[in-house]
Amino acid sequence: MEHEHSLSKRATEAHSLTLRDFLDTAFRHPRLMTGCLAAIVLVPLIAALVLPKYKGEMKFFLVRERVDPVVTPSAAKDNLNVTNIPVVSEEELNSEVELLNNHELLRSVVLASGLADNNGGSRWWGWRRTKDEQVEDAIRDLDHDLEVDPVKKANVISVTYKNKNPRLAARVLSDMSRLYLEKHRDVHRLPGQFKFFEGETEQYRNGLDRIEAQLADFPRKSGVVSPALSRDIILQKLYEFEASGQQTQAAIAETQNRIRELEEQSLITPARITTQLRKADNPQLLQIMKSTLLNLELKHSELIAKYQPDYRPVQELEKEIAQTRAAIAGEEQAPIKDETTDVDPVKEWIRSELSKDNATVQGLEARARATQNAVHLYRMRASELEKKSIEHGDLLRAAKAQENNYLLYLTKREEARITEALDQSRILNVAMAEEPTVPALPAHSPVTYAMVSTLFMVLLSIGLVATLHYVDTTLRSPSEIELLLNTPVLASVPFNHEAHGTNGNGNGNRKKQLSFIE
Repeated sequence: MEHEHSLSKRATEAHSLTLRDFLDTAFRHPRLMTGCLAAIVLVPLIAALVLPKYKGEMKFFLVRERVDPVVTPSAAKDNLNVTNIPVVSEEELNSEVELLNNHELLRSVVLASGLADNNGGSRWWGWRRTKDEQVEDAIRDLDHDLEVDPVKKANVISVTYKNKNPRLAARVLSDMSRLYLEKHRDVHRLPGQFKFFEGETEQYRNGLDRIEAQLADFPRKSGVVSPALSRDIILQKLYEFEASGQQTQAAIAETQNRIRELEEQSLITPARITTQLRKADNPQLLQIMKSTLLNLELKHSELIAKYQPDYRPVQELEKEIAQTRAAIAGEEQAPIKDETTDVDPVKEWIRSELSKDNATVQGLEARARATQNAVHLYRMRASELEKKSIEHGDLLRAAKAQENNYLLYLTKREEARITEALDQSRILNVAMAEEPTVPALPAHSPVTYAMVSTLFMVLLSIGLVATLHYVDTTLRSPSEIELLLNTPVLASVPFNHEAHGTNGNGNGNRKKQLSFIE
């Protein structure tokens, strides 16, 4: 085991790389050395001619000088002026950067600038590519060579593009700026906005014309020009008639109460009154009565003389005498009265007032009935006018709403037209701060590419020689044999390829040594 380890260690020491071994390995492989030297010379030259790319640059400046009106269904809008226009935010800058890196935009740039055709029609391994594959490959290359970065603490976006052809780089940036501005315009506006508002404006204008025609034809259908005004006049008349009717009812009640009082007064008021009263005696009647009494007394005396007092004629005669005396006494006590009467004027006034009040009541009742009929007619008319007024009011409100909507959408249409005019004039919130130009010098010097390529090829050649040195297990010198076997070499004999008929490695007449160990 120890012997094998010693042999392995010696073999490793025998294969350790020194400058002499490196040169010896290199010269033993002349083809490899020639190829490495050629690569060290040619690859930097090719890199200096092929790798340098021209860098085109352009810059966009974001502004907020144009503020488009907000599309809303209301007429309210922000009255923005120069002093309160908001500044460009970082989010907006990043949004524009993403818009510049958009795959659709890159595809449009590739198709517009012809990058897909400039990349060739076949891959490096030789088989044919389709058109879509060429376009996608060109998009990938464009995305790799394109740099879009916002400038710090500024509203500027820097766009750079590298290409071997300086004119192509400038053309790509020019197409990209044009397509980006169109994309920015399309993204920041609503498609079909003007057409939409134009259609809505026309619709509301037709509606307004239709309602105005109905308003113009309304007096002919309803028979009244202004239902609201006529209704107000009718209501005013109605209130007047109702007030008059209430006054008439009050007058009727008052008159009927007065009639009742006059009738009560009429019952207690006599129809006639005494105007003259005279008292006097009636001498002729007294004389006749006294004469009659005297005759009766004489006759009574004759009968008493002849008959008893209880005789019936006597008793009757006594009764007549008593009655005559009583009549004479009453006549003497109650003299003759001469009384003159006349019609009572109060009674006549009451009768006259009753007649007038009855007539007044009849007139007031007739007036109340007429007023009530008029109130009923006015109420019916007012109700009809109220319905017509509601209908007319609905038409007016509809016309007002249609007019407001028409004016609103007319304003919106004008705003949309102005927006489209600004878009067509390329008046946007993005301006070209720096136009793309054809670069005169490449982005990096060809010398840099040559130096880097030279260094790379030198390191690659050294690596290849070192690899060959460690891979080759052949003992190439007496020293390696002595080091490996720890035995001194007694002699070495060169090996002649011509004598042995071997020249396969192309090493010419170079001789190998045969070493003999002890």
